[in-house]
Amino acid sequence: MEIVSIRVYYDFASTLCYVAHRVLLEVETEIADLGVDLEWRPIDLTMAAPWDRGDSFREEVRTAVRNTGMALGIDAEMPDPWLDSRPAAHVALSAPSAEAEAHWRKEVFDSIFERKTPELTPELLRLAKETIGLDSIPDAEQGFERVEESTHEAIALGVSGVPTFLLDNWVFGGVYDGESMVEILRKLSEQYREIGTSAVN
Repeated sequence: MEIVSIRVYYDFASTLCYVAHRVLLEVETEIADLGVDLEWRPIDLTMAAPWDRGDSFREEVRTAVRNTGMALGIDAEMPDPWLDSRPAAHVALSAPSAEAEAHWRKEVFDSIFERKTPELTPELLRLAKETIGLDSIPDAEQGFERVEESTHEAIALGVSGVPTFLLDNWVFGGVYDGESMVEILRKLSEQYREIGTSAVN
């Protein structure tokens, strides 16, 4: 079976991305059985969105996001204010393998949304060194070129929100329950194989 690679643009600061991460983890075996490979690619959403790092959101926005998560069985609160996700994204983009990125993504999301610890803890920094092989992580003054490059690429492809799923000229945003996500990916991968076009590089 031809493997279909679908890119998932996400931001560690996004609660909906955390929800998507959790939903897709629950059905990762079913997705793999479809011959679908999800390539998670972090971006800095503030470069495309009308808010900035450090901004707070109105309670109605926070409630809407909370309700979306609860509808999918996931209790998640938006961090306040919007976090600077660039250090975590830099590490993810430096990961030597998809497995290393997945491990890092899970640990960072767990830290932010389950342990309510928004910064990179000493444990996460050790993980970055041991798993990713990074002795240091750049700060805002040094710049986050990899993150900016990934974000500019996403914007050029029409990404304006996260999570966004991308396969050639097919773009799908948002997250639904696991059964619906599997069905969407099944139909997409089958149609994609019939057309015979190449996957996104």
